[in-house]
Amino acid sequence: MKVAIRRRGGFAGNVSVSAELDTATVPGEAAGRLEHAVAGLPWGRPAAPPSHPDAFRYEITLPGDPGRGTAVLGEADAADDALVPLMDRLAQAGTLDP
Repeated sequence: MKVAIRRRGGFAGNVSVSAELDTATVPGEAAGRLEHAVAGLPWGRPAAPPSHPDAFRYEITLPGDPGRGTAVLGEADAADDALVPLMDRLAQAGTLDP
């Protein structure tokens, strides 16, 4: 499963960083946990208000399933242990969006 993530917000405001991850590259049971967590995300629901002005917002999409829409998570929701491989990918290989 290919998963795309974009992080917006933070101290700088409108800076956007994005990355993609193929769960086939995630080792062991972490891949299954990540796929299960992604399947259970709040697809198509509006984002909750940010907890503070500099909060990050994470937008997750599935490039292979564009009809599913976007899942929008706040910082606390993105801290789910099952999402760690996706967040690590964003931190290590994320690129600034134009």
